[in-house]
Amino acid sequence: MKIIINADDFGIDYDRDIGILYGVLKGYITSVSVIVTNKVSFFRKILICIIRRKASVGLHINLTDDPLTIYKADELYKKKYNYKKPKFIFWKNALEDNIYIDKIGKEIENQFLKFVNIYGFIPEHLDGHNHCNIFNSKINALFRKISCNYKIHLRIPYEKITINDIKRLNDISFNIDIKKQNLKFKFIIDNFEYFMINDVLLYDFVCEYFNYYDEITFIGSKYGYKRDPYTLYNQITDNKDKSIIQIMCHPGFYLHFLSHNTKFSNLERYDELKALKKVKKMLLKCNNVILSNYRDWNNDNIY
Repeated sequence: MKIIINADDFGIDYDRDIGILYGVLKGYITSVSVIVTNKVSFFRKILICIIRRKASVGLHINLTDDPLTIYKADELYKKKYNYKKPKFIFWKNALEDNIYIDKIGKEIENQFLKFVNIYGFIPEHLDGHNHCNIFNSKINALFRKISCNYKIHLRIPYEKITINDIKRLNDISFNIDIKKQNLKFKFIIDNFEYFMINDVLLYDFVCEYFNYYDEITFIGSKYGYKRDPYTLYNQITDNKDKSIIQIMCHPGFYLHFLSHNTKFSNLERYDELKALKKVKKMLLKCNNVILSNYRDWNNDNIY
């Protein structure tokens, strides 16, 4: 079994960038998703040059959080909602098809070109910040077009709920009952904040609804954003029959005296980095586990 451990959100805050670099050098992280909508300094370019010696580097397309590169985020959709989190507003508009697909296409293309111009190479995989690529089939088609044209992997956060998940997560048994009832799609659209108690249910439902497919088994949305190493290890062993697994994580350092672009940059990022260290130790004890990255996967597969 091959495992890709991908760190999202490089380029959001400097302490997280340095933490990701540290994880790559220590072998806890094998792939990195880079966001280009914040300022890309010479320092960040140097970090990516170092990271790429040991890990693959992909593009983390941002359509939900300002700043973007061409438009403001709310210029991409038609309706205003009162959700506190911008990603909820984007998701709801995307699901209801209240979007300006031409603007979104230009924004995606510009972020891709900006990545290439800054870093000097084609990203080695593609994914969406806040999973912005899955909530509308037209948007996903734009991502898929780039993926196919450049023969790079497009990550889909389609994460199956296992029996062990149900046993471990007694506190969301009601949510799982709702999932089993196969409720109408409109219910999902109208109850974001309720379903975000366990966002995997939302992502799973959306991916099933649009019939998305990913060659690589995805792990990363369950249990909120902070996962202890044993839970993460159990998630991996639950999928031991898979040939390759991609793990989405959000590790990094946290320096409280720095200004941060997002509240998501907090002490839990450092906790997750420490968890990856323990996970790596546990995985190395398994004879059939190989740590891999998207560069290797792209070289081994033909689209």
